[in-house]
Amino acid sequence: MDQLDEIKSKIDIVNLISEYIPLKKAGRNFKANCPFHSEKTPSFIVSPELQIFKCFGCAAGGDAFKFLQLYEKMDFWESVEFLAKRAGVKLARKQVTQEEQIKRRLYEINSQASEFYHYLLTTHPVGAKALDYVLKRGIKKETIKLFKLGFSPPKAEAVAAFLRKKGYTPQETVQAGLTFAGRDGRFYDRFHNRLVFPLLDHRGNPVGFSGRTIPGISLPDAAKYINTPETLVYHKSNNLYGLWLTKNEIAKKNEAILVEGEFDLISPFQAGLKNLAAVKGTSFTEDQGKLLRRFAETAVLALDSDLAGTEAIKRSAQIAETIDLAVKVAPMPPGFKDPDDLAQKEKELLFKTFAKPIPIWDFILEKSAEKYNLDDPNNKKKILKEVLPLFAKIENEVIKNYYFQKLADLLKTSLEAILLEGNKINQKNTVQKPQDFTVKNEESSRRILLEKYFLSIVAAQEKWKILRKKKVVSLINSPVLKKIIKLAVLFFKKNKKGKVGDFFQTLPEELKPAFEEIYLTAEKQKGEKEENLEKIIIALKREEYIRQRREISQKLTQAEIKGDETKLNTFQTKFVSINQKIKELGEG
Repeated sequence: MDQLDEIKSKIDIVNLISEYIPLKKAGRNFKANCPFHSEKTPSFIVSPELQIFKCFGCAAGGDAFKFLQLYEKMDFWESVEFLAKRAGVKLARKQVTQEEQIKRRLYEINSQASEFYHYLLTTHPVGAKALDYVLKRGIKKETIKLFKLGFSPPKAEAVAAFLRKKGYTPQETVQAGLTFAGRDGRFYDRFHNRLVFPLLDHRGNPVGFSGRTIPGISLPDAAKYINTPETLVYHKSNNLYGLWLTKNEIAKKNEAILVEGEFDLISPFQAGLKNLAAVKGTSFTEDQGKLLRRFAETAVLALDSDLAGTEAIKRSAQIAETIDLAVKVAPMPPGFKDPDDLAQKEKELLFKTFAKPIPIWDFILEKSAEKYNLDDPNNKKKILKEVLPLFAKIENEVIKNYYFQKLADLLKTSLEAILLEGNKINQKNTVQKPQDFTVKNEESSRRILLEKYFLSIVAAQEKWKILRKKKVVSLINSPVLKKIIKLAVLFFKKNKKGKVGDFFQTLPEELKPAFEEIYLTAEKQKGEKEENLEKIIIALKREEYIRQRREISQKLTQAEIKGDETKLNTFQTKFVSINQKIKELGEG
């Protein structure tokens, strides 16, 4: 047994996956809504016997390593190391790829830089004014330590010099996004003279930094916030600040409060509101939504309610609808500009604000109504133009009709008129797909389905002995299924009480996906009666005779064209004989 097999033998895939998504028992397997695509009906199956998962909707599937690669965005060796640690297996040294080496190096550089910045803010005299600024904002020392806040000094080459002493080259610090090369050939700190927030991914890996200007310290005309540029480990579109620290609370409450900036997360967190995550600016991306959807079904937006913020909320609504994420909005109470301000001044009001958020569609409707005088018919048309395209994209028909009715009530018109306008939008958005003129062999497709169905019933009823019958096996046409059957006969003949999971492990990698599909489908057939197996065998016989009839028919045509009477008589006799056999079995 190699180390990968040892790890897999000590990891229960059901326990692992259930830590990420809720699984429900379904016979001998477990079911859930697939975490890799949006769906209403569960098609994601986890098999404790085979120690695999499979989605019959999007075709994602594999073992525990593969699940972590897809769900946690780990590379292969990251998943191995993660599960090895969990299983208590000490890994032998391995050859890492160049990309893996670079990633590790970038994590190390960011970690060292984070310690450097944090030390300067909390201990060194150079960071005294910056520390005073943070403390005056109401951020406590223990919170500063928890979030590892730091300060990049006025000396622009300080971090490059520090990291050079730690063994990192200037080119590596550029690759990490910490520094940039000047025209003079020197390497300058991207964040110098700024308050620094370390950015970690949801697994806690240090991927980059955000730097904020400090009044009276930073240059007055500098951009308020700058971030690490895109690197091998930092991608702005799929990073949510604070998630590494708050994901458990988000999962516990099944709700995430989305704020805009670092202080908008840190201050409420310090006040006791823990289920938070921060987007960078007002852009909420689909990747961020998918990441959030792993931990919660609902997101509460605490973005600015100005024009830009309202437009961002509309975009967020459209993104959320595609990934089955329920969205609500928590507008700031009058007199408070953001969650940071609210947390510092009115802690009780902070919790009340987020206790009763407004469904996003109500918020959009209210905001649109506030903009226009409803006594003017032209303004009603403007509201309709703003709101209806959004409502028309709501997937749930009950919710969609509910908001169509609210819109009709607001505009003092009939629901029928709104539905009519909604249909016009849907017709405009419907893309006419070109017709598929590919000729499909329906008989061939039917036969493959029957063959898979036959093998799935054999697996469900554990009737492996039937595969030893040559007359039965000769009915299987698929080369892949033939190979699986041959190996199954050998395995179960040698291991009369062998387990299907052990047989699965003996299969070559190229055959495993086909067997996964067959075996997981077998659960549906488990309760079927044994005579169904005989019916499938009869159906396969019929398909084989139909194939032979089609073949003979083609030969008959060729014999007629050539005027070959001898062959013509022979094929006619065979054709009649096969027709009779099909008739005896029933045309089905």
